[in-house]
Amino acid sequence: MESQTHGFISTRTPLSGGASVAAGGEQAFLEARAHLVDDVHQRILAPGRVGAVLLGGEGSGKTAILRVVAHRVSRTHHVVRIWASKNASAEPYRAIASLLAELETEQARHPLTLLQGIRTLLAEQSDGRPVVFAIDNAEYLDPESATIITRLVSGGGASVLIAAESLRTVNESFSDLWRNGELERFDLPSLTRTEIRGIAEAALGAPLSPQAVEAAWRSSEGNARFLCAALEELPQSGLILHRGAWVVAGPTAAVAGSPRVPAPVRDRARSALGALHARELRIVRALAFAGALPAAVVRRLASLPGGPSDAPVPEPARAATEAAHLDALQPLTVQNRGEGATTVSLASRLFAAAVREQTTAAEASELYLLLSGGPVGAFDPAGLDPMLHAEWLLAAGLPVPADLSLAAARRCTFAGLADRALFWASRESDDSPERLLEAARAALAAGRGEEAGAFSARGRAASAGASTATAVSLLILASRAARLVGEVPAQRQALLEEADERLVSAGREPGSTCMTGQQILEHRGELTIARAEEASFSGNYQVAADMLQGADRAGWTPEQAVLGTGLLCVALAVTDGQHAAVGLADSLQSEIAREPSFSRRTLDITRLRIAAVRYAAGHAGEPVPGPGVEGRARPSSAAADIILDSARGVASALQGRPDQARALLFPVARQLELQDPYSLLPLVAAALAYSSAEAGALGAAIGYLPLAQAGHAVPRAAHAFINQIQVCSAGLRESQVETAAKLGHLAEAARGEGAWWLEMSHRLAQVRAGDSRAATALAGAAARVEGIYAASCELYAKATSTGDVELFAQAMENAELAGDSRFARECAAQALQAAQLSGTRGVLKGIQQRARLLFGDTADLELGAALERLTKREREVARLAAQGESNRSIAVQMGVTVRTVEGHLYQVYSKLHIRARNELADLILAGAR
Repeated sequence: MESQTHGFISTRTPLSGGASVAAGGEQAFLEARAHLVDDVHQRILAPGRVGAVLLGGEGSGKTAILRVVAHRVSRTHHVVRIWASKNASAEPYRAIASLLAELETEQARHPLTLLQGIRTLLAEQSDGRPVVFAIDNAEYLDPESATIITRLVSGGGASVLIAAESLRTVNESFSDLWRNGELERFDLPSLTRTEIRGIAEAALGAPLSPQAVEAAWRSSEGNARFLCAALEELPQSGLILHRGAWVVAGPTAAVAGSPRVPAPVRDRARSALGALHARELRIVRALAFAGALPAAVVRRLASLPGGPSDAPVPEPARAATEAAHLDALQPLTVQNRGEGATTVSLASRLFAAAVREQTTAAEASELYLLLSGGPVGAFDPAGLDPMLHAEWLLAAGLPVPADLSLAAARRCTFAGLADRALFWASRESDDSPERLLEAARAALAAGRGEEAGAFSARGRAASAGASTATAVSLLILASRAARLVGEVPAQRQALLEEADERLVSAGREPGSTCMTGQQILEHRGELTIARAEEASFSGNYQVAADMLQGADRAGWTPEQAVLGTGLLCVALAVTDGQHAAVGLADSLQSEIAREPSFSRRTLDITRLRIAAVRYAAGHAGEPVPGPGVEGRARPSSAAADIILDSARGVASALQGRPDQARALLFPVARQLELQDPYSLLPLVAAALAYSSAEAGALGAAIGYLPLAQAGHAVPRAAHAFINQIQVCSAGLRESQVETAAKLGHLAEAARGEGAWWLEMSHRLAQVRAGDSRAATALAGAAARVEGIYAASCELYAKATSTGDVELFAQAMENAELAGDSRFARECAAQALQAAQLSGTRGVLKGIQQRARLLFGDTADLELGAALERLTKREREVARLAAQGESNRSIAVQMGVTVRTVEGHLYQVYSKLHIRARNELADLILAGAR
């Protein structure tokens, strides 16, 4: 039972205006917040307290949650719904007007008789059920209505469910209830990226790539209403539906680091700016363009006249004036206290982007000239982030100095904004080697090998008078670009040799080359890393490991040290140093989590290498270090999620979880078709083809095969893995003998390279494809490899050779610990089959118990193991007998004599170690279930 009062919102109202998007989005939002809905509902029902208060900003979804909870509560309570509005907040008793309309005139004349009259009315309406007031926008509740409601609540006549932005803004009587412990508080956090993905996919009806999720987060900052608005504005957002998945088609904003601003944010910004004093407006605009300003500069701006009609502040009143303006800006700003001076920034990057949109070029120019012209104290524009500094000048229509545009390009490359870096690096017409070097770096970061090679070639041609440092960097970049486009190894090596010669020459005469001793050491480190990359890329893993283990790292930058350690991790993991590789990977994870000054590309490449190492060592189920705390702003971090989803998806495909693999990898593949800076698409597509074929979707599997062709930019280890997945995919359609032979060839190639882990992987697939003769080779390869996964492979190989039940069981347990459930279940099936063959019931029972501890219900495994031992005719007889068919009926169906059926059943009973038809039925029908 429900009563409706002023402003009641229908339960069918979506979170925003577009029903087509918002209907599915609201349902997904409520599913994501289901635990919160349950908690609030239980609080309302629980005795001893008077209710709950939902706190969250505008658009956080508190109204939707209040509505759902109120609807649930209405099954057992009488619910009085109130929607307070700002326009009616000054009108006495306006919020409970519908209740007053039911009272006699005399009852409404005095507060005491009014309270008693409402109490009596509610008792009549509720018919003995408890009463709950559900109040939305409680900050706008008129004081008189609030007093009546709190008196009813305090007197035990009702409970209350409140939605408001803050406890500070609601009537003091409600705050008192919370302070007294009678009202429980529930704060609504921002939506996480995981929740945003679920909401967006429900609203749009298709999966989102990690880049698309990141774009949605940046355009909403976790606000449900802003998210729905952003989804409704997809044509302007840079997101497109590409072959069944939503992906980012290009840069998601024209300005580096700027999110797409949805309409509700623009409206809120317009309203907020219109309510500010001229000086406050100037401060907000300055912070929007600068990102952050010293607190002293912000205070000075608060005291400067905001326009011709704004009189200067007398010195005695200056401090008070500054404080008053800064206090007014508190809801919009945050103070950041670092090691140096305190700085001030806007609390929301999305709001800052909206402010920039609503600032004209003339206003931006006037503001910049004011700040840089001297009267604002010690402010120096050179202290701004060069990327934001250059963008400010561009928006203001002011000249951008060449050195600033170059610095902006470097900053954009560092932040992972390759397209914007190319914009700034290419903006000037001069062909200076330094500018061409930065353009080559940006192109390489975007995965554009030909473009990077062209920039580096122009830079080398123009570097006759350039510093040795620039020349060496151009040569190293040229070798990396050559690798990306498939130039022969000799050509790539020649470029690195030339770089080495230049560094050797610089070391002999450091003063004449414009390189300091430290610069020489840093470039020597860069060259060592480039050589190790080349060796690892070509499959010379031991050479790479020896090179990095023996390198003198004196003078290396922290970023170079991380890159070198990541390369060493992979080399050790692929050869025979998995324990050391995992230890280094753990230290790398801590390092990149602790150090904020690494470039986005370094972070992404390191995460990719950590994921590869963990898979090789049997730690695939552990999380790869992510790009940061969910909900916090982070520049261009979607690549990290692509790496994480790729690693998990490929592992899922290989470990027998095709549905999970396809869910993870499908949107990733669609995004990589458009943007693939790390050459992940062939591996992802191969895993998709394999998991699709396993799931019976052969058409989809065939469609992925062209994308799974390893190109020039794919490293040798990934190339070998792709080949293995492709062979296994084809093995689902061709003979096991042919598949096993192909896998054997791959294993021999890996063995020749000293890639023992790759050989082990290929040999394992070969044995699982039915070639038991390869078990000895598998045991030998696995013995060279460290880690729990290698141990499971070695045990499996020995068990295959000997038929030992215990070895199969140990292989099963080790494989499950390593995260490969499919391999573990295969080992379990073979352990059960071997135990059944042994004819020893105690052995069989022990294996069954151990398998059930790992997998729960093992009926299907036991059935498979049992039936594997029967001939085709015996299986058919066993199936019909288990279904209750008589021997005569079976004989008629199969076209044989009853004696033949009896003979088959005798063999079935003997092989399965059972004595009667009912035992056969228990075994086969339980497995079928």
